[in-house]
Amino acid sequence: MGEMIGKVYLDTTYYPGKDLYSDGAIEDEMLAIARDYTPQQFNSVIREKESWPILYHFSHIRENILGWLPFTGEEKVLEVGAGCGAVTGVLCRKAKEVTSIDLSMKRSRINAYRHKDQDNLKILVGNFQEIEQNLTEKYDYITLIGVFEYGEAYIQSEDPYVDFLKIISRHLKPDGKIILAIENRMGLKYWAGCTEDHFGTLFEGIEGYPRTSGVKTFTKKEFGKILKSAGDLKASWYYPFPDYKFPMTVYSDGYLPAKGELNRTEYNFDRFRLQLFQESPVYDTLLDNDLYPQFANSYLLLIGREQPEIKTLYAKFSNERDRHFDIRTEISGTESGEKTVRKYPETEEASEHISSLEKISLNLSELYKESGISVNKCKAGKNYAEFEFLNGITLEEKLDTLLKEGKTDQAEELLFTYTDMVKKIHEKEEFYKTEDFVRVFGDVELKPGLKCAVLSNIDLVPANIILEQGTASVIDYEWTFSFPVPSQFIVYRMIHYYLESDGKREVLRQRNFYEKAGLTEEDCKVFAEMERNFQQYMLGSHASMLSLYRRISPGKADAVIFYEEKKKEAAQKLQIFLDTGSGFSEENSVKFPIKDRRCMVKMELPGQIQSLRLDPGELRTGIRVCGLYWEDGTSAQFCTNGVSLGENLYYFGATDPQIQIQRIPENVRTIEINLEFEDEKETSEKFWNIYQKREQNFRIREAELQKQENVLRTVENSKLWKMYRNVKKV
Repeated sequence: MGEMIGKVYLDTTYYPGKDLYSDGAIEDEMLAIARDYTPQQFNSVIREKESWPILYHFSHIRENILGWLPFTGEEKVLEVGAGCGAVTGVLCRKAKEVTSIDLSMKRSRINAYRHKDQDNLKILVGNFQEIEQNLTEKYDYITLIGVFEYGEAYIQSEDPYVDFLKIISRHLKPDGKIILAIENRMGLKYWAGCTEDHFGTLFEGIEGYPRTSGVKTFTKKEFGKILKSAGDLKASWYYPFPDYKFPMTVYSDGYLPAKGELNRTEYNFDRFRLQLFQESPVYDTLLDNDLYPQFANSYLLLIGREQPEIKTLYAKFSNERDRHFDIRTEISGTESGEKTVRKYPETEEASEHISSLEKISLNLSELYKESGISVNKCKAGKNYAEFEFLNGITLEEKLDTLLKEGKTDQAEELLFTYTDMVKKIHEKEEFYKTEDFVRVFGDVELKPGLKCAVLSNIDLVPANIILEQGTASVIDYEWTFSFPVPSQFIVYRMIHYYLESDGKREVLRQRNFYEKAGLTEEDCKVFAEMERNFQQYMLGSHASMLSLYRRISPGKADAVIFYEEKKKEAAQKLQIFLDTGSGFSEENSVKFPIKDRRCMVKMELPGQIQSLRLDPGELRTGIRVCGLYWEDGTSAQFCTNGVSLGENLYYFGATDPQIQIQRIPENVRTIEINLEFEDEKETSEKFWNIYQKREQNFRIREAELQKQENVLRTVENSKLWKMYRNVKKV
């Protein structure tokens, strides 16, 4: 039983006749997209629709989770829980045969339509437990990508997660492997305020799922117990970042992140999040204390009966670009412990970009030799470029370390040591604008007198400079152009990408680095325009995840800002000074709390009181006097240093607002005070609107007076007026 969709066979032998789960009408829209568009058009559809489900199911970034694994092309793969086929395509391209299983007919059709040209794909529709009992083949790989957490739904047993792995293992070849991707319930993003992925609730996973059931994710230690119980299975651990859904980088125990690398935290495309703290400096702390694997957001496990071993220790994808620049960087290890770096084209169009790197390496070495900076050597291979692996730390990490130690002046001095080197290297001749320059950076208005070199490595940023034993080496120089680019633009990028890429460097933004580097405000505007044009050149028609985040994400609430506001409110007091004949003093005052922008007080007054002063401290805002009443109900007369905006609302632009009551009736014993504190911004806008109207009216009256004065002068200078005056004198 089944049907053909293109070259894909859809086997419905085990389909129960009804989809048991669905996301509703959005799946009909996704089916139409899969049927009517090619995979190359999906990114444009995502940009147009601005929809989380469409991004999640159709983004090619999803494939990165498997795209780096070293398939030979001869493998047989079983994909469990294929869904709409987010990672099916990469399996079809890398393996010989792919068998996908999913319970949903509609999702299986979506999968089949989007991969209809793949003749090595078969999709089985139905319940996994029923299908797996009838599987006769053994597989080189079985994938569980975002599936294992639903083990309770797949396997009805007392220990479903252990039994899930036992059942899966039965269908492996002797040296076969399970590829499992899942969230870490202790992932740092959940501590920082992202909601639990499956239930949308705060802290559900890190609290141990006290309110929910049916779906579970696990810590590294918990996984260790599951693997042990499932037959003493062995695992190699990998850490996709930001997470396994949209991984741009994959780390391993053999190559963990460097400090400063983990600064991409735009996770919450699907739900509003709370931001409790900046994650980047916390990641650095975890790395310093060897705790990163316990707090990685996601895990990717390579599981086998024996310890799985592959050479690749690290993979970084640069596939949010035009197809001509779509590449992957890998670090691999050898048995002797040596490491190598390779860059691969992810598309045919990117092959030329990779093949040009060897020549760039040689040319940059010649350009840099007088400066004392070396270039990471490159050797072209068959459809890859290979580089030497450099130990040491990046200039970015060194600067961050100085910053953390409070050595801000030293950090500044070190950064400017390298900006000076950039100028020395790239100020060989007068800059002139070429057609290639305009094509990449736009026809921007540049001031005269700029300098350049014959070769321009614009990506000479602190993250791309390795410091080791007193030497400095440049890595990752793919954005090197053989036409003139102003040296000042390279300096601008060096400063910009250090200061702006991570919030923990905010303290340096007050130090006027651009100005100290000789860059005016106008220079920075022009260079920012150049950078936008360059990014567009690099992206082509592709919409990056960052741009999509701004369009799709419901946003975040910064808990630190909220806390500081509430803390400020909690600390706010209405201080009432009492003058009993000696003037106002701190000793003769009382304080009352301002809560929820309101203060309501009934205050006992001492005898012989002459005046009162109500002082809300340094609170610059609008104050609405809702009531100042003596005990007999009459209103207290008062004056203020604020500006009346009508309806008992006063604006205080100064930093010391005051309300004074200078006449106290005889024999009064109490006063009731009722004040509301309005939003400062809204009150300020009201004030300026009124002020502008008054100014406008004043100018109109002034113009009318001037007009009348001009008329009077004209009359006084007339012959008739002079004659009249002479007659009047007689």
